[in-house]
Amino acid sequence: MTEHATAHHCQCQKKDHGEAANKLLPKAYDILAIEKHTELEWTFRVAKDFDTHYGQFVEVSLPLAGEAPISVSDYGDDYIDLLIRKVGKVTEKLFSLHPGDKVWMRGVHGNGYPMEEYQQKQLIVVAGGTGVAPVKGLLSHFCHHPESIKQLDMILGFKNREAVLFQQDLNLWRQQQNLIVTLDEGEADEQFCVGRVTDYIDQLDFSAPDAIQAIVVGPPIMIKFVVLALLERGLGKEQIWVDYERRMACAVGKCGHCRIGDKYVCLDGPVFRFDQAQHMID
Repeated sequence: MTEHATAHHCQCQKKDHGEAANKLLPKAYDILAIEKHTELEWTFRVAKDFDTHYGQFVEVSLPLAGEAPISVSDYGDDYIDLLIRKVGKVTEKLFSLHPGDKVWMRGVHGNGYPMEEYQQKQLIVVAGGTGVAPVKGLLSHFCHHPESIKQLDMILGFKNREAVLFQQDLNLWRQQQNLIVTLDEGEADEQFCVGRVTDYIDQLDFSAPDAIQAIVVGPPIMIKFVVLALLERGLGKEQIWVDYERRMACAVGKCGHCRIGDKYVCLDGPVFRFDQAQHMID
């Protein structure tokens, strides 16, 4: 999650009018709650007054610190959940705040996940590390509405036990759907496997590949090899959705940091159907 300056705001606002300009104008919102997952990853629940859906992102900013693009991990009618990793100047300051304090947000930005494509399909979701955050709300949605999907298979990877996110949600998902949680380091038990996420793809059911949709999100190298594994098992490129949320930047296509070839992740994504984004794989 790259942090960057906010100097471009004024220039962009002069070019937009009406409702569109509101997405570019930071606004103060109350922090409603903070949940600590690890020493470096906390969920901030922040009040909101805008519509959003799974896979989109907001720009979070603090005066004199800058701003950072943060994926929506979940939301309700009047709040948004943001998993924030402490990695720089903006996030360092965010971690000093408390419920009742304010943060500034602009957005919401990005296209998000095409939920209608997953209805009554077998959905495979493979995510690694903080890449679990953009799909957290989507996974909870389908776990709470199992009638809308044929089957949900989740392979989620973390570095070790100390890095595991959303532990309470994992316990619930494990009871309701097919969940495999892998660790790069540690020992296996009834909750965790050890190894790479690709090591466990063969445990999934690929007997009806035409009825499968897949989502892959995480580090670029992980995305590359998971996609290759899915293609080898009969999925078409149009059945795979890749999320390049780690490449998000200014959200308006001005800084150029999100550009991959002819695509701007902030504007064209961050979610792409793989047949339309295969050239973006490193």
